[in-house]
Amino acid sequence: MASFSMPAVDVASDEVKDHCCSACVEQSIEICADFYCETCLKLYCRQCIHHHGQLFKKHTPYGRNQMNKWPVSKKVKDFLLMCEVHKGETLKMFCDDHSQLCCTDCAFVNHRQCLKVEHIFKKNTNITELQQLSTKLETILHKMNSLHAKQEATIQSVQGSYDEQLQLGNTQENQ
Repeated sequence: MASFSMPAVDVASDEVKDHCCSACVEQSIEICADFYCETCLKLYCRQCIHHHGQLFKKHTPYGRNQMNKWPVSKKVKDFLLMCEVHKGETLKMFCDDHSQLCCTDCAFVNHRQCLKVEHIFKKNTNITELQQLSTKLETILHKMNSLHAKQEATIQSVQGSYDEQLQLGNTQENQ
């Protein structure tokens, strides 16, 4: 599953943390991850990836330039499962009439006249439907990862321009 990220933002910080280093989080430290190891299924910051590389020489970690190989962040998954109308409510129902996921409140308010609204875990689907759904989700995930990578590149470009302008301003002040 994938959707637009709702990253964590530190108070008094401009840094956006969409993925945190797994090793640092275990130490109650929230540091932005720069690498993902598909073998370990963990995220690492620059410091931790160095130690990981010493221990696991045959593992191939993926950097931020290969985020399409990273997992979807927990924040994104949580965002996907939340109702847009009723904040804090999870999507638990499916309306066949509208082919729409909804929370129980939406089901009661907006889909009470619909013929087939049922709990998503009771939805009886065959293997072909599940495979088609899986394929669609993979396509969406790929598109989301691509958009996320473009967003990262844009942020880095803006930061570079900002740093350049800041340096230019400092140079002009010193003259």
